[in-house]
Amino acid sequence: MFQIELTETAKEFLKKLQKKDSELILKKIYSIKENPYRFIRRLQGKKLWRLRIGNYRAVVDMIISINKIIVVRIGHRKNVYN
Repeated sequence: MFQIELTETAKEFLKKLQKKDSELILKKIYSIKENPYRFIRRLQGKKLWRLRIGNYRAVVDMIISINKIIVVRIGHRKNVYN
């Protein structure tokens, strides 16, 4: 089982959203603890991964050696990768 950690950038984005959207995003993020490889895909040319959550995306970094997932940032799918 993986541990989940959110960066300050991700937390700030969640605070800006409506409560139901932020709850949906957090529910999805914490649901991947058991088997994250089923839900995330590798970003091309980077050591980061992405998680699809409706119209939002979470960019995560996985540290496999210590079973940790760090949510680097969360954003709308239009501009999360910029």
